Amino acid sequence: MKSILRKIRKAIVPLALLVVRVIFRLMLGDESFAQYVKKRVSPPIDVSPINVPFAPPPNIIPDKLIGDFTLNREIPVLYFYLDSRVLDNQAVVRNTRKKYKETFKQLDERSFSYYGNDMQAFYDVMINYPFRDKTVLVWGLAGCNCEAMAVWNNAEKVYVVDYNKPICDHEKIEVLSHDELESKQIRTDFAFSYSSFEHDGLGRYGDPINPFGDIKAMSDAHRFLKQDGVLFLGVPLGKDCLCWNAHRIYGKHRLPLLLKGWQCLDVFDVNVIYTKNYPFDLPLGTHIQNLLALRKTDKDFPDNDILNVNTDEEKTTDRGKTCRLDVLKRINEIILNTKKYT
Repeated sequence: MKSILRKIRKAIVPLALLVVRVIFRLMLGDESFAQYVKKRVSPPIDVSPINVPFAPPPNIIPDKLIGDFTLNREIPVLYFYLDSRVLDNQAVVRNTRKKYKETFKQLDERSFSYYGNDMQAFYDVMINYPFRDKTVLVWGLAGCNCEAMAVWNNAEKVYVVDYNKPICDHEKIEVLSHDELESKQIRTDFAFSYSSFEHDGLGRYGDPINPFGDIKAMSDAHRFLKQDGVLFLGVPLGKDCLCWNAHRIYGKHRLPLLLKGWQCLDVFDVNVIYTKNYPFDLPLGTHIQNLLALRKTDKDFPDNDILNVNTDEEKTTDRGKTCRLDVLKRINEIILNTKKYT
């Protein structure tokens, strides 16, 4: 009888594990399943700087920081662990002169596809905010993208800042570490941060663990812009969520903290979704990434008369197909509510 039970167990257990793996693969993907198992059976990783050049990020949120990371548990957490550090200059971004030449040609032909369909939003940004003879600061670089678009759009000088310094072989582009940027005290006309600040403070790219790393990054972006300078910001928008340690998603709780000190001028979004509260009604854990044009201000938030301005349909057409005044209005409503209750 025992031998029969052993045979049944040997047959059932692998099948059960296979079923669990398939379910998680459908939900999270192969890498996420492995990391999910790892975080369940492994203790948190020490965040002390024991590795070179950066310590590995913790695979779960340190207990003492949960309150700050979740704004006293207002923000739910989903686990999606990634370690994207660049070790010993391996896999560092290398943008050669040849690469830039090819990219400029693709931009001329409207065939540049680094951001897929989202490129139309970037084109609309560059039409509405000309870079000719302006200085531009790019926060974070994972390929040949925003810095190339700035040069192509006739920027006078482009600075790139990253924890993992890329190589950018172009006379108009200067690459800096965060410390080097501090020492130079640069002030630029425009800045780009697309798919960057939502990662800051999560350790994924070797940056220090900081519950408010994204807020600090926005403060730095504010500091290194000229008065009335404009930041083009792309972060995930949806229901508030922390996907540890991949990224944050910004909704009614954290978005106002991110936009403190800024006036949202425009929202450029290629998605043709027109639900009542888009994008803040998307399912938890899902998001869209658009481009917000943010003007640096000397106030925490714009005056109510600016936030209450009724936008018209004409402006949408004039400023390009991706200009979304309905999303701009919803962002302003979130800011108004924040001002009302703080």
